[in-house]
Amino acid sequence: MRPARFTRIGILAVLFGSLAPAPSLWAGQARIVEEAGADRVVIETSDASVDEVLATLAVHFAFAVDRSTPPGQTVRFSGRLSGSLDQLLDRLLRHEGHVIVRSAEAPGGIARVVLLESKGGTMPAPAVAGPIAALKARLGLKEGK
Repeated sequence: MRPARFTRIGILAVLFGSLAPAPSLWAGQARIVEEAGADRVVIETSDASVDEVLATLAVHFAFAVDRSTPPGQTVRFSGRLSGSLDQLLDRLLRHEGHVIVRSAEAPGGIARVVLLESKGGTMPAPAVAGPIAALKARLGLKEGK
């Protein structure tokens, strides 16, 4: 009789699991939840990267995205982003070198977004001997004084 009991428990688990509300977004996703043309767009994100949010906008507004280098930063977005298409792109791409190709025929007025090397590339860390040397370097004092 044990196998029948486990079968009933398994069926109940499946039924209760299917009744639970599904999350609206899984990690690493973005979706448009409200849109009134390119003037007002609301995107709901859940741990989404710049590329994931940009891909959602690109599909919705039918523009192409080209990236010449791999992403330099791992900026993630969670929550709602809202504004015009231009405002959203400005916020998304503020740390990315980019070119926006505009077109009057495109649905959102944008034909292509080209992502270039990230702005302000990583600088090598200065070689500092210790905390006192770091303070002296910050104050502009030389070692030995």
